[in-house]
Amino acid sequence: MAYFDPARPSETLCAIADCSTPPFDDISLLICHELRTPLASIQGALKLLGYQQSGSLSDDGQKLLTIAINNADRLTRLANALEHQPTPLMTLLSSAELERLQLENDLHQAMEQGAFYLAYQPIVAMEHSCIVGVEALARWRHSQRGDISPEVFIPLAEKAGLIDTLGLFFLDQACQQLRQWQLQFPAAALSVSVNLSAVQLRHPQLVERVSETVKRHHIAPSSLKLEVTESALIENKELALAALVELRQLGIQLYIDDFGTGYSSLGRLQDLPFDTLKIDRSFIRNKNWAMSEAIFMLAERLQLDVIVEGVETLADLTVLRELGYNKMQGYYFSQPIDSVEVAYLLMRQALEGRLSFAPERSPVA
Repeated sequence: MAYFDPARPSETLCAIADCSTPPFDDISLLICHELRTPLASIQGALKLLGYQQSGSLSDDGQKLLTIAINNADRLTRLANALEHQPTPLMTLLSSAELERLQLENDLHQAMEQGAFYLAYQPIVAMEHSCIVGVEALARWRHSQRGDISPEVFIPLAEKAGLIDTLGLFFLDQACQQLRQWQLQFPAAALSVSVNLSAVQLRHPQLVERVSETVKRHHIAPSSLKLEVTESALIENKELALAALVELRQLGIQLYIDDFGTGYSSLGRLQDLPFDTLKIDRSFIRNKNWAMSEAIFMLAERLQLDVIVEGVETLADLTVLRELGYNKMQGYYFSQPIDSVEVAYLLMRQALEGRLSFAPERSPVA
């Protein structure tokens, strides 16, 4: 059996683990996996303490400190189990937990290996049948498992304390790519939207980092759109709103993503610093046209722009246009594609003056 070498983790991992069904036969490797996340939380708490000027913790700081303390208890329980429990260590964790721990370990290696990248999905204005923006979508191409969904790896990155670094990488890549498209197709007036996680909204240097990235890539702040989910606002209400107000003051536009699926109060919507609502694809998938119409009328009353996601068929498009929607996104127009394919669409648009779409497209898995 190969034994875990902390100086050469990736080589040892390949020697003792099958990534599809990680056995975790080696005790030291299991300990390494189990220690990584608690230690990341403890480090995060210490950093947060360092940011405090008055010596007193905010509510979020207290929450993070509590998580760190709980994780310390977790380490203690693990140590006790290792010392006193004669049964195999595999009984301490479920197969799902073991797989998650494997992915957490792979996440660290993926950042070093450049396995993360962006795909882009066009946002189309139907008034002129042209692309007015793209949404940057985070992707992880795992060496053994293929593409890992962001719904899986983003929460892992948050838990492992890597989301700030990863989020900055995606923001930088999106802004750099936007600048290239704008130079190639100046008449397109293109923008890019990037998702912000709840954890990123808590970071005390978020506004400064976003501002620096925009300036470094020489793009207009108004051409960067930041998307925030309703749940992120609920989790970090005061800090999130303060950060969003500052971002908007920079000239950056703000989207509330997946609108209608969270816990927002419609009465408070007019007080939130958003420019655009993105209606969740579930309304379109379930043919919930009455609610879709109500949201459109609400947005229009509040003078907010609207983008509807999940448009997959000509029938969807026809109904949404009758309801008044103009900006749309979905597989009917394009699945998420790479930067070269986006450039091809923009070239077609420049040559033809508008884009034509197939009368019917099937969703791509």
